[in-house]
Amino acid sequence: MSTPDSERHADQARELLHGLFDLQFRSILTTRMVPTIYTLGILLSGLLTIYSVISAFERSWQSGIGWLLVFGPALFIACLVILRISLEVILVLFRLLVVVENLEPVVHKISGQTDEIVTDLPRIQFWKNWRRGMDSDN
Repeated sequence: MSTPDSERHADQARELLHGLFDLQFRSILTTRMVPTIYTLGILLSGLLTIYSVISAFERSWQSGIGWLLVFGPALFIACLVILRISLEVILVLFRLLVVVENLEPVVHKISGQTDEIVTDLPRIQFWKNWRRGMDSDN
């Protein structure tokens, strides 16, 4: 018996696989893949840390204890921080892309109207009044 959550995850997995093989890049898939990438990053960071601790114990037990208590956890946290910052930068770039795409029609709509406004405005010369005030102060 399948639950709504398992059906939703299966649909998401199918959508991701379909998106991965979309050779024409019709849809942006990266933003939907970020949770999966982060989960894989956590697993790989854990495996890297475990491998480092085991390698350290093979060299000596003092080195192994140091890696188990200090360097291993620091390596794990550092990997996660770097991965998280990288993924958040990618997400920000894609969100910025969406905002720019949404602004494009608005910019094209108002671009023709600005020419009319410029021709209707008289030339205002602020600097003449500003210089006169400076000359009278001296």
